[in-house]
Amino acid sequence: LEDNWRRSNKSNVINDRPVAETKPVEVAAKPTVAAESAPVAKVDEAGKVLKSLPYSEKQKSELLAKIENAYIKLGDLYYFNLEDRTNAAESYQKLLDRFPESELEPESLYKLYLIYQETDPVKAALYADRLKNEHPNSTFAKILVNPNYLKETSVAAEKQKLIYKEAYALYQKNNLRSAQEKVEQAIQVGETNFTPQLELLKVLITGRTEDVAKYQFELEGFIKKYPSEPLKAYAEELLASSKALLDKLERAKGIQYSTTTIGPHYFVVVYKTSDRITNPVADALDKFNAGQWKNLKLTTSNLALTDDKTLTMTVEFADRESALSYFDKFLAQLANTKPFSNYKFYNFVITKDNFQTFYRTKALDEYLTFFDRNYQKQSQ
Repeated sequence: LEDNWRRSNKSNVINDRPVAETKPVEVAAKPTVAAESAPVAKVDEAGKVLKSLPYSEKQKSELLAKIENAYIKLGDLYYFNLEDRTNAAESYQKLLDRFPESELEPESLYKLYLIYQETDPVKAALYADRLKNEHPNSTFAKILVNPNYLKETSVAAEKQKLIYKEAYALYQKNNLRSAQEKVEQAIQVGETNFTPQLELLKVLITGRTEDVAKYQFELEGFIKKYPSEPLKAYAEELLASSKALLDKLERAKGIQYSTTTIGPHYFVVVYKTSDRITNPVADALDKFNAGQWKNLKLTTSNLALTDDKTLTMTVEFADRESALSYFDKFLAQLANTKPFSNYKFYNFVITKDNFQTFYRTKALDEYLTFFDRNYQKQSQ
């Protein structure tokens, strides 16, 4: 097929077919005057081309997105309209090769699986395995495992919507425990395209029943879990509003850590996000907890502290003494092993109440000073 560029250029080609002869027409002689030719407008073709090229990152991203979509549409044209499986497979494969992180990857893998299912079962199995292993939660992986998935989830989603309506009414009336029970009931129906709506309502309930750190943590988790979900934008707005409000409150009252160190404590490790060691850190602490601290039933969790810092914390200790005992043994037994020995870390214990202030203010240096004065020196 010829593209528009080639067609438009054909229309500009000079027609060089012979023209029928005509008899010359005599014109009365005039005084000799130099004939003035009409000025020819110069077109800067190179300038036009350069002007149309994408220069900004936004323009480049938009162009790449168009190319990405063009591959899938071209593949669909070959596959569904022209029944040309060879060219269809080539288009889908080009998309996978050129855009390895594409959101269209699950769809392309599924269609390649269908194309090769009859002609090359071994190749089809490779695409199927890749789809199930790399995108287990995608709709296409679920259809692959269960061909009736769409029909079944449609029925399940309708059930969820009815329960959601009841849960949201309870939420609006501030009957939060009952609302949470309804949400859990709806989630148990199964995973459908309505599940994100339920999970976001669950986060909103957390915002009213738990501390702000947990609320923001769950919002961040929702955003990461559903990067293509329309509700992601709303979750990002909620997160931004929550952070802005806390910043405003902290600026108004200043940073004040409570000197009361009685009550539940957390153990916290802070490190650079760019080190990409969240999983190794959490795994190391989990193994440490499963040993001599097994009876305390400690758990670890991760939180984004700032754009460039992440924290992993072990919770929770009943009192200051048990938290400091854990801190001392961490320094003696774990701090000099990997991954801790290879990176820069900040380690401390903190009361549950002070952690709320710490997480809101992100005031790491201030808390380290507080920790040194109120824990380290007193324990010496």
